[in-house]
Amino acid sequence: MRLKILAQGKLYVVIHKPSGLVTYADSKEQESISAKAIFEAQTKRKVFPVHRIDKDTCGVLTFGFSAAGAQMLTALFRSRTVKKQYLALVHGEAPVKGLINEPLEKNKSKVKEAAETEFTRLFTTTVEWEGEMRAYSLVRCEPRTGRYHQIRRHLRFIGCPIVGDPQYGNKWDNRAFLERFKISRTLLCASTLAFPDRENQKMVRVSTKPDQDFLRAVAGLGWKF
Repeated sequence: MRLKILAQGKLYVVIHKPSGLVTYADSKEQESISAKAIFEAQTKRKVFPVHRIDKDTCGVLTFGFSAAGAQMLTALFRSRTVKKQYLALVHGEAPVKGLINEPLEKNKSKVKEAAETEFTRLFTTTVEWEGEMRAYSLVRCEPRTGRYHQIRRHLRFIGCPIVGDPQYGNKWDNRAFLERFKISRTLLCASTLAFPDRENQKMVRVSTKPDQDFLRAVAGLGWKF
């Protein structure tokens, strides 16, 4: 497997992470199948994590070429200077657009943190499966904060859980997409990332398309993406 490089600077590299790969290893057993390990083997160059995206999620992922560079970029993420967009295929007819402002519990505790996700519906359709009418939507999400599983939890909160999500999703839809499209993962893509490159005094904006299984589901619902 070769990972696609989307953008590169003196301090960083942005790649497309396919679904099914962890960002970096939490144990030696995972080391060979992490995006970090594969990229280092591919380029013969050590990289340092800046942020992470879930194993099921595909899309833009950033590494630093040094520990100091990674720390600088991580600080941008924490200061909300970085702009992120995600694509999600969800159950239900999502509102045309909106702002989800629902505090989320931190680390399974009762303590809640402020969390905001802006979203826009791109497509919606209704299909008949097994004698039932089911609505689905493709939405673009822009998280204003970075809480644990924020987009997945917020979309469930408005009644539009992401298709394939084993934790927050709808079991009926998950089974239907497995049977029809052979998809058994959360249909979420980190599609766009924008951040300031202070070395070159410019904004870097990087975009990528979802993986083929995601696109197959989109086409199967009659949408042109």
